[in-house]
Amino acid sequence: MKVFKNVNIVTCDQEFKVYLQGMMAIKGDKIVYVGDVDPSWEEHASEVEDGQNAWIMPGLVNVHTHSAMTLLRGISDDENLHKWLEETIWPAEARFTTDITTNAVKLALVEMLKSGTTTFNDMYNPTGVDIHQIHQVVSQSGMRCFFSPTLFSHPGETTAETIRRTRRIIEDILGFEDPHFRVMVAPHAPYSCEKDLLQASVQLAKELDLPIHIHVVETTDESQMMIERTGKRPLAYLEELGFLKQKGVFAHSLDLTKDEIELLGKSPVSVAHNPISNLKLASGIAPVVELMQAGVDLGFATDSVASNNNLDLFEEARTAAFLQKMKHGDARKFPVSSVLQTMTLGGAKALGLDHEIGSLEVGKQADFLIIQPEKKAHLYPTYHMLSHLVYAAKGSDVDHVYIAGRQVVKDGKVLGLDEETLFLDIQKLGLIK
Repeated sequence: MKVFKNVNIVTCDQEFKVYLQGMMAIKGDKIVYVGDVDPSWEEHASEVEDGQNAWIMPGLVNVHTHSAMTLLRGISDDENLHKWLEETIWPAEARFTTDITTNAVKLALVEMLKSGTTTFNDMYNPTGVDIHQIHQVVSQSGMRCFFSPTLFSHPGETTAETIRRTRRIIEDILGFEDPHFRVMVAPHAPYSCEKDLLQASVQLAKELDLPIHIHVVETTDESQMMIERTGKRPLAYLEELGFLKQKGVFAHSLDLTKDEIELLGKSPVSVAHNPISNLKLASGIAPVVELMQAGVDLGFATDSVASNNNLDLFEEARTAAFLQKMKHGDARKFPVSSVLQTMTLGGAKALGLDHEIGSLEVGKQADFLIIQPEKKAHLYPTYHMLSHLVYAAKGSDVDHVYIAGRQVVKDGKVLGLDEETLFLDIQKLGLIK
């Protein structure tokens, strides 16, 4: 058993308990104590670490990303979504090799871990992907994830063939029997999947008892496109096909009416909020406050680095807070406590993992990050910890990260992956155009 003492703990639990100069004990992969100092825990500990006023909070949860696109960082900026996808991103992804994809995922894992993310929900284009290699590198990193192959409709493959191919990948993932490496059924979006593929995706999710991961109403253009194609707005169309009866994650969810927000609130669907990607692609500002008031589980997400251009959830959270204050003309909206819970417990709820992670509570998995503020000028004066974690901290401030009780980042260095070798391997790949 390892005990951390003299630490300032932000539990991010439902009551948002905070312990100043507190103590946390972990045994194996679980938290066995969190609270005020209790010397009896030291007596039975195999290791006691004096945190010297360090800040501890749960590991961050990235609810929607595309790790295989990490080598496309900076490939195309200053374009609107649909042109950006169709003319640059999809053609580039079509040229991916196994080496490109595996190294891209490794790079994403390193970047996420170093900035405090311990769990991520991934949607990837299966071109050039060896799922066994991906599983291996994710296992080496220690991270938790959902890693889901994207389904598209295209002329070269029938719906039946797409479903068969996707099923094989999903069954391989399920065959790993790895609770840290899971999968969802991931049709790309209503506009990129024909009706029969969307219906088949829902059926596959029901059959295998899996959540769905899909982009939904990312832009007003998408809404207009779907009205012209189907006579319905995207959410009404998806409701007709059964998507709102299945647990899942709707990424973006920007162009929503009041009635649609209420509809989502009555469904088992969660929302992944990608504020920086939405801003960079000029897609819009999500109705975050309204969604949360309607009872929708919502977590933060980075989207891919091709549209962000990093995987720093601290930056994402700060941007999200500012956007909602400006959107509502009220600085009281989306306060610090709500933002911190959205970074952690909210993301865990969105992925259906809140019984395991997302808050520092006895019995939960020991996933947490540690920031030592004493040598960081932008975190002084240090006694405004909660404010600093939202409005001043950066991903680069993270010193240590633990997942399931295992230290995976120490003094800012990832332990399970060789960063120097990774950078050399990426350089050898050359520029992806």
